[in-house]
Amino acid sequence: MIKKYSLALLWALTSVVTAESLWAQQRYTDEVFSNSQITTLNNVPYGYNFSQYVPANLGGPMVVPMYADIYMPDTVADPVASRPVVILFHTGSFLPRGLASPMGDRKDSAVVEIAKRFARRGFIAVSATYRLGWLANSTNLDLRRGTNLMAVYNAVQDAKVCVRAVRASKLVQGDPYRVDPNAISLIGVGSGGYVTLAYATINNLAEVASPAKFKYTTAGTGIFGNAVTAGMPYVDTARVGDWNGYGGKATIIGAHPVTGLPLVDQTQPGRNIELYKGIPSNVNFVANLGGALGDSAWMAQGDAAVISLHSRFDFFAPYYRGMVNVPIAGSFFPVVDVAGSHTAVKMANTFGNNSVFNAGSMMDPLSVKARNNPYNVGNQENLYTFNMLPPNAAMPFKVNANPWDWWNPADPLSANETNPNVKAQSKLYIDTVMGFILPRMAKALNAVGYNVGVQEQATASFQIIPNPANNFARLRLDGMHAHKVQVLDALGRLILDQTVGIEDELVLNTSAWKSGIYWVRVQTDLGVQTKQLMKS
Repeated sequence: MIKKYSLALLWALTSVVTAESLWAQQRYTDEVFSNSQITTLNNVPYGYNFSQYVPANLGGPMVVPMYADIYMPDTVADPVASRPVVILFHTGSFLPRGLASPMGDRKDSAVVEIAKRFARRGFIAVSATYRLGWLANSTNLDLRRGTNLMAVYNAVQDAKVCVRAVRASKLVQGDPYRVDPNAISLIGVGSGGYVTLAYATINNLAEVASPAKFKYTTAGTGIFGNAVTAGMPYVDTARVGDWNGYGGKATIIGAHPVTGLPLVDQTQPGRNIELYKGIPSNVNFVANLGGALGDSAWMAQGDAAVISLHSRFDFFAPYYRGMVNVPIAGSFFPVVDVAGSHTAVKMANTFGNNSVFNAGSMMDPLSVKARNNPYNVGNQENLYTFNMLPPNAAMPFKVNANPWDWWNPADPLSANETNPNVKAQSKLYIDTVMGFILPRMAKALNAVGYNVGVQEQATASFQIIPNPANNFARLRLDGMHAHKVQVLDALGRLILDQTVGIEDELVLNTSAWKSGIYWVRVQTDLGVQTKQLMKS
């Protein structure tokens, strides 16, 4: 059955608004739930794995848990039984919050705000953490670059586990969140954007082992304390597993006395713990906010659809391509050359990976503005460019590179931030983020069976006679001509989806329907309208 979830919301909100006023909005594109109708589940564990960079004073290298906060419409207010999922990954330069920035975990202002906005539109929004830590200020280029690559690689493995955990909640855990396992999208903010772009593109060993920049330049001690020679790849799948989180299996020798998590035998090479093996980790859609692609060779035909929003003059993540610079304790450390948002999106467009969006047909103001931005060379679709200039050319890092962020001004690390930290302004930028993402996400959802984005027009109207109905109900269209009629029951299940001839009056046979509330939606030559029908 084709899903028509945009209709199911009506039943949930009849105590708040009338059907006619509600259908001026669209579930999944407009906010149709209030904050009071959103449930937040905090500190939900979704996985665990070995982290090389837990400080010695906290126990040294050990297995650490990964948590998520889940934002969703309350299941009492929302009858829809299978809801699309958006998983968000935070910024923070792959370092723990408080080490280099006042941001860097799943409770960052921007990801929480975006998650709540998706939840108010009817999505399940998951703000997830991932393993953090790397040798950001090492003077050894191999250690700095290699551990940074491993930070991204481990984060992708964790993100795969998170996606599989979401699917497992539906398939094997009793479906507590009512997710649709066929509709999962990812959004990454800052370094989280590096994660989502890598997630969409890494699918074989050569992509992370063959480029020269991902190999040791000199012999010595490697990133795991092992002896290495020049030319060896930083990523050793026998030790850390593959990009899906499989292989490199750790030897477990017990449980940690405090955390209860597995203890890994660190005299053995394996460091990876496989979780939810066999559950698919594919996604429909990936969005990047201010991140970059680790290597342009990662992108290939058939990868997931990709969009980006990026500041043209971002000093820390290049817009076209260039060096990643990470600020630590007032100094900048160059790490690795990467492909920026413009390059990544251009390649995704060229390969046809973004054909699902049919973005060239989008004439909304943000899409038009995005393709006509003077810095968007080639007028690329699916790329939104912010043009904020650095206020001082001598300090190019002093630029609003992540304009959606704000934070606690009392945090001592806030002095290192380049953004102005104005909450109202940041929320306006999030308006732009949502306005650019949502039409494309709607296209991705429609590709897997949804019907999102058809606005109902107030000029369309019809009558149901009689109402309540017993055996039959006539639909009187008052000067309009019908093209299609759909009917849903109170649980949002489609029971009629019928194309009709050009009619100005239709008859529904309701004799076999159970008593209760139904929703009748009629597409006409003047627009779309939905009304409630009671079956007596």
